Formats: sequence, structure tokens, C-alpha cells
Amino acid sequence: MQLPKIQMSQTYLQLGLNIRKPVQEIEQPMAELNLRQEPAIIEIRQPQGVLSIDSTRARQSLGIRTPMEFSDYNASFGRDKLMEFIANTVAEGERLGAIEKGGNPIADMAFETFATATTPDIPPPTYDEGVDISFQARPAEINVERRGMKMDPQIHQPILKYTPGKVEGYVKQWNSLQLSVIGLNVDRSL
Repeated sequence: MQLPKIQMSQTYLQLGLNIRKPVQEIEQPMAELNLRQEPAIIEIRQPQGVLSIDSTRARQSLGIRTPMEFSDYNASFGRDKLMEFIANTVAEGERLGAIEKGGNPIADMAFETFATATTPDIPPPTYDEGVDISFQARPAEINVERRGMKMDPQIHQPILKYTPGKVEGYVKQWNSLQLSVIGLNVDRSL
């Protein structure tokens, strides 16, 4: 005998997902350094040199003397003339003391006195100018003050853009259950 059967067929629920991925954008703006070079300060100072001109030899060659040299020269000249006068007086005295030996010493001495006239003492001309020039240069004084570099950086924050993701669920296939009876024929011949 055949008994009826119940046949079940079932479909499961299927879910679908719509996924939108998140998007993150990062943008980093360039930093600004703002560099500035400060100019150096340079100070240059040139001290004056020393120029010395000595014309002592030139003045002496021309016969021009300073008051001290003139007084020294006159004192020396007077001393020499005094010594010469004393020597001449002594020599004349000796000649006069020997007058008994004969001759005419007074006339001879008078002739010698007027025949030998003294000329002033003039220095001979020289071709050297006699001017001594010297120059002493002094080195330049250079001071350098370095002022360096100035930096004023400006750092910019990064720009962030974030779009969050989204997940949406949907039913792709609904669940179902189907029941069917098989074999409704009953055999009565039992």
C-alpha cells in the first residue's frame, strides 16, 4: 500500500549587500619657508698715514740754520777765532821779543794782517736736495658683522576629506516553503 507522502521544498532567504567603500583623501599643502638673508655690515676705516718731511740737510746746504744750529755755529766760530787770535798774539809777542835779532817785524806783521783778509764761511753747493721724505702707511681696519639668515616657516595643516562608507542590505531571494502531497491514491485491496 502506498501511503501519501508530504514533499517539502524550501528556498532559503538570500540577503544582498550594496557596499559603498569609504573614501579618504589627504592633501598636504607645501610649507612656506620664508627665508630672508640679512645683509652683513662692513665697516672699513683707513687711519691716516704719517708723512714726515725733514729738510734739515737742505737748509744746511743753503746755509740756513735753525736758531740752535746758528748759535752753536757762532759759538764754535768765535771760539776758533779767539784761539787763532791768542795764537797770533803769542806769535807776534815772540816776534817782537826777538826784535833785537834784526829785521823789521812790525812792518812784516802789518803787511801780513792786511794782506790776508778773511772771507765768510760759505758751504760748497751740493746737488743733493737734502729733503728726506718718509711715509708710514697704516693698515686698513675692516670689521665685518655677519647678521645671518632669518627663517619664518609657515606650516599648513593637511587637508583631510573623508566620505564614510555605507552598507545597505536588500533581500535578494525570499525564503519559501512549498508543501506537496504525493501519492494520494490509496490501494483498497487490502
